[in-house]
Amino acid sequence: SVTMMTSRVLRPLARRVQGRYFSADPLKDPSRFVTGLSAEQVEKDEEIGAFMKANFVVKASPEMDTEEVVEEVAEVSASNALNIRELYGYLRDTVDEEGSRRCQTLRDNQGDIPGLLYGGDPTQGIHSQDPASKIFVKTPWSLLQRELDLYHRSFESRVYDLTIYEDESDTDGTVHRVMPTSVQRHPVQHKLFCTNYLRYHAGRPIKLPIVYVNEEESPALKRGGFIAPINRFISCMVEEGATIPERLELECTGLQIKDVARLDRIMFPDGVSLSKRVKPDKFIIGSVFGRRGGDDEEDEADGEGEKKAE
Repeated sequence: SVTMMTSRVLRPLARRVQGRYFSADPLKDPSRFVTGLSAEQVEKDEEIGAFMKANFVVKASPEMDTEEVVEEVAEVSASNALNIRELYGYLRDTVDEEGSRRCQTLRDNQGDIPGLLYGGDPTQGIHSQDPASKIFVKTPWSLLQRELDLYHRSFESRVYDLTIYEDESDTDGTVHRVMPTSVQRHPVQHKLFCTNYLRYHAGRPIKLPIVYVNEEESPALKRGGFIAPINRFISCMVEEGATIPERLELECTGLQIKDVARLDRIMFPDGVSLSKRVKPDKFIIGSVFGRRGGDDEEDEADGEGEKKAE
C-alpha cells in the first residue's frame, strides 16, 4: 500500500512542489504537505522519508523568486478562505481511453476514474455550446475516495480547484474551478465508475446539505421524535469572494409534533442566498413525527398501576 501511495499520490505532488522552499519542517509535520501522511510513516518507511527530504526543503534560497512565492501563497490562502479544496487529474485520450471496455481497463489496471469536464464559465470566456469546452479527463481513484470518505453524500456539494495535466511529465497543468457531478458506482460492487465535473463560478447555483442543530431544545425530538425529510439539500447562490459553506444549519429549537420545518429555520451565512429555483413559500424541509410528550407520562402511569394491582 505504501508503494502504491508513493507512485500514485506522491509522484504527481513532487512535480508541483519540487524546488520550492518551506518554513515548516516536513519531517515533523508531514500532514501539512501530504494529506493523511503521519510522522510515524515517514520514520518507518525510508522511501517516503527520502521523498520528503528531496522535495520539501526547509531553508531559504538566495535564488528563490520572492514575488512568485508570495503570489503562490496568496492563491492558496484565498482558496482556503473560500473553503475550496484541491484535486488533480490527467487528460484522457479520446481514442485509446474512450469506450466501455477501455474505461474498464483504465479503472482496473491504472486506478484512474474516467470523467468529463463540461459547462460554461463566463468569467473565463468559456461557453457551454462550444465543443472545445468539453474535456475528457481521468482522476486517480485514491483522491476521489479520500474526498468521498470525508464528505460522503455532500461530495457533490463541494467546490474544487481541479488541476488537469496533459500527462505524467507535465509540471504546469491547467486549473479549473469545478463541482463534482454525476458520481456513478457499480450497482453491486459499489466501486466508483465515473465522476464528471461541472465548471463553477459565482453565478452558478450549488446544492448545500442541511444538518439539524439544537435538537435537544425541541420537546418532540428529545423524546424520540424525528424529522421526516422531504428536501435534504437547498439550492443556493454564493456571492463572489464569500466563503462556500459545507452545510446549512436548521434550527430545531421549539419544534413540536406535526410541525413543518421551513426555510425560516435555516441560518444562512453571509454572502449565501436562495437561488431563483427555490420558492420560499412552497419549499418544505420536513415534518416532525413521533409520540407526544404526554404519551410517555401515560405509559409510566399505566405501568405503575399494573405493578400495584399485582
